[in-house]
Amino acid sequence: MEKKVLDWLLEGPAWLKYAVELQLFDIKPDVRPVLKDSAIKGLILRLQDSNVGIPALKSGKVHYTETGKAYWDLFILADVGLTFEDIRLSSLAEDIFRFQQPDSSFVIPPNVRDNYFCMSAILISSLARMGYRDDPRIDKYIRLAMNSQSRDGGWYCYYYGYEPDVDSCPMDNLNLLMLLGQYEKYRQNPKLNGAIDLLLDHWENRMHLHGFGIGRRFSSLQYPAVKYGILRVLDVLSLFSYAVDSRSFWSMFDFVKRKAVDGRYTAEMTDNAYADFDFAQKQQPSRWLTFLINRIEKRVEEAG
Repeated sequence: MEKKVLDWLLEGPAWLKYAVELQLFDIKPDVRPVLKDSAIKGLILRLQDSNVGIPALKSGKVHYTETGKAYWDLFILADVGLTFEDIRLSSLAEDIFRFQQPDSSFVIPPNVRDNYFCMSAILISSLARMGYRDDPRIDKYIRLAMNSQSRDGGWYCYYYGYEPDVDSCPMDNLNLLMLLGQYEKYRQNPKLNGAIDLLLDHWENRMHLHGFGIGRRFSSLQYPAVKYGILRVLDVLSLFSYAVDSRSFWSMFDFVKRKAVDGRYTAEMTDNAYADFDFAQKQQPSRWLTFLINRIEKRVEEAG
């Protein structure tokens, strides 16, 4: 990364400077300025809200595709590098674990069933990143998911308990890999190569698969890529050396890097639910998107 781009990132708000120092410099900065930031305080307050936050999950008021609510507010805090201990809301983590069933799956209203790993994995991935990576309850969930792979090595939530002659689903694979990529033992596990290959082939072949395509929305820089998007696909795949070694990964990554202007990236699709953040406006470059792409670059370099 050029020094002028790095200096620009460090001139950003406290939460972004924290993410840069923690994830690009590998140092542990003081979290207190982050917790005083108005945008972060807004997310933390919203997580506690009985209509849109984690307490609202039990009522079925929160859907996994809705921005500005529990799934993606938590995802953003995890991406910054905050933990439940940092935000002093460990009780909310326990509220999520209460949805875990005796078979270790998570059944969350309104429509997350026991075999819908793609939906529950969004929340469980955030739990893992926010201090619960080694929790045995997550380990049991992962083992159940690993035992539920489709024939091609991925997942497709509408089939369960046998091996269907159908491709796994890009979203299912993306969300499960987002969780599994938090663990070194899974980053190198060849059992996941099939799930990774589907995401890479999806980009190369531009097919429409289980409702997901490679079109304008997918190819636009947006955050968070709730439904399916190139930035989140790259971010997840960059956790796996098998993916980084592939020509398809570099084709996708080069496509994104060509969007840079003087090393900076600008959001191409936005969401008003996150109007307090720079990734929710198109008028000027986004420090956050620029950080995310440089985080991918750092992983790629570390993978050799």
